[in-house]
Order: sequence, then C-alpha cells, then structure tokens
Amino acid sequence: MARDPLLRDAVQAIKQKIINGAATATPEELAYLGTAIDRIGGRATVLEVEEMGDIKIEEITEHADQVKSAAIANITSTKNAAEASINSTKNAAEASVTATKNAAEASINSTKDAAIAAVNTASNAAITAANNNRDAVIAQANAAKDAMLADIAAAANSVTQQFVFGARAYFYAQL
Repeated sequence: MARDPLLRDAVQAIKQKIINGAATATPEELAYLGTAIDRIGGRATVLEVEEMGDIKIEEITEHADQVKSAAIANITSTKNAAEASINSTKNAAEASVTATKNAAEASINSTKDAAIAAVNTASNAAITAANNNRDAVIAQANAAKDAMLADIAAAANSVTQQFVFGARAYFYAQL
C-alpha cells in the first residue's frame, strides 16, 4: 500500500479551512473549497482511500481504548471513594451504637446498684429493728421470769417455814 502524505496533508488542510471558515465563508468560498476537494479526490486511488480508512480505524480504536481506560479508572476511583464513604459511615454508626449501648448499660448498672444499696439499707434497718425488738422481748421475758422465780422462791420459803415452824409461827412472822 502506498501512502501519499502530501495528498493526506492537502485533504486535511482543506478540511481545516472548511471547519475554520464555514461560519463566515461566502457561498463562492465554499464552492471553491468543495471544488478543491473534488479535484484532490479525483486523484485518490481506491487503495489510498482504503489505507486512509485503516488509519482512521486505528486512530478511533486507540482513542476508544483511551476513553475506555479513563472511564474504567474513573469508575474505579468513584467506587473506591463510595466504599470508603460507606465504610466510614458504617464505622461511625457502629461507634455511635456502641457508645449508646455502653451509656445505657452504665445507667442501668448505676440504677441497679442504687436500688440494691437502698434495699440493703432498708433490710439492715429492718434487721436491726427486729433484733432490738427481740432483745427487748427477751429482756422483758427474763425480767418476768426472774420476778416469777422470786415469787416462787418466796412462796417456797413460806411453805418451808410453815412446815418447819408451823402455821401459827408463820402467821406471826408475817405480821
């Protein structure tokens, strides 16, 4: 395949003039450029047109690969940023849940400990009061027992004196 760089450069130069001047070109100037393209095109062979097509296909394929690589890199970067954001949000949420759980447990434990201390204090007070009442009852029972024993002992002494001295002597002793 023969390449004619001059022919290709000429076509590109005319194409660039059309692009640059299309907005401001007069109909005569556009006709002139069109005629120049026709004359150059008449000189182009089928092989040159095919070769130019192959070149453009390579350029388009290369450009497509670049765009694809850039898109993949952009998607990968976006995915990585999204994953990092999701992980950061998840970690923050987990930390918040853990902190809330710990605070709730601490509050519950504090309330439980205060309730246990109050129950223990009330229990100790009730036990102390019950012990004091028991001791008072025991003291009264002992006092009553001692008084009864004294009465029984006095009665026993009296009976003993009656047996020993007789009823009259006892009667006189009591006066």
